Amino acid sequence: MNIEYSYDIPSNSEFTPQVERQQPQEPRPPALMRNGLPGVVQHPSPTMGLLMGAGQHVKPDNSPKYSIFVLDLDEATLPATSIEINFFGHGIVPNPARPERAAVFEKKGPGACEIDLKSGKMLRNIETSNNRRFYGHGAYAPDGKYLYCTETIVEGDYQGLIAIRDADSLEVLGEFPSHGASPHDCQLIDSGNTMVVTNGGGTLHGRAPSVTYVDVASAQLLEKIEFDTPYINAGHLARSSRGDLAVASAFREGLVGEEAIGGISIQKQGGEMVTMTEPRALLSKLYGETLSICMDEQRGVIAATTPLAGLLTFWDIETGQLIRHYQVKNPRGICLTLDGQYYVLSYGNPVEQMSLIAAETLDKVNGYDLAWFGMTGSHIFNYSLPTDLRQ
Repeated sequence: MNIEYSYDIPSNSEFTPQVERQQPQEPRPPALMRNGLPGVVQHPSPTMGLLMGAGQHVKPDNSPKYSIFVLDLDEATLPATSIEINFFGHGIVPNPARPERAAVFEKKGPGACEIDLKSGKMLRNIETSNNRRFYGHGAYAPDGKYLYCTETIVEGDYQGLIAIRDADSLEVLGEFPSHGASPHDCQLIDSGNTMVVTNGGGTLHGRAPSVTYVDVASAQLLEKIEFDTPYINAGHLARSSRGDLAVASAFREGLVGEEAIGGISIQKQGGEMVTMTEPRALLSKLYGETLSICMDEQRGVIAATTPLAGLLTFWDIETGQLIRHYQVKNPRGICLTLDGQYYVLSYGNPVEQMSLIAAETLDKVNGYDLAWFGMTGSHIFNYSLPTDLRQ
């Protein structure tokens, strides 16, 4: 597969091919911002789902305001709910046993909390030790009994840990090593028996970044995957049901200038981890961090955002080739809708915006452009409440 077009977003925020200019459409704001009351109400028969993401804004007294925003993509008015929290959120993970609740984590900070989507409120903070920081993500056990959190000891070589908390009391029950430094993303697989962790690593000459597979019961390292280049860390991951793995990375700590390039790495099931190197002209522009990554398992496609470079890229899992790319201002979060028919992209600066891209054609979809929709954070997440909690 080859690059089909080079796309950009002009100041009017419309995705428009450079080869055929069209009349732009102005993005529109959500019709209603519920501000926590009455909490999240979802369409009774969702196909696209709820979109969740963190936001940071400024109060009238110039102090920061941090929120989790929830947008119903199935309602024609696209109503949104904002839930105020006390830090800038990064990862959001719903509780499978209490699906109206979710845990929110700060990236490299002391902040974590539990929110209630139905009441529209933050319920309580999640605490960690003074010498540790939350590193952005977590995962619930499939039965919802335990909450696992990526944490780092911010001393020495940034030893990585997975803290285990009781999901009801939030009491720390134990921990196991991430088998690397500075763990960030994590996912449970094998019915909750194995945890996959991205370890960001240390400085260029410190501990190497890696992806580790850890047995949850024994804390034993099952597999450790390192990268074919020393210049990137390990950031966020996407994994297919058959075991294909994709990782989005930032540059290693200590690199500057043209060396400070992010990366996209793919490991097909049973194969080696390979970091994309072609097309070189485009990949040499992945300045900063390649941030969000999303896998369309049905079509064999990976989508990734690189905010500083202004690039949204789509990759073929099987061949590792670039399918298409867009130039877009500050692209951040990307996820699939509930039915898998669309990618949802958050982007823009200083105004946060949202658009849809058809998963089948990778063309931008008109009519869903939103501005001022609240989500200014790194990621967006798709979710759906069970039937009895939608109204």
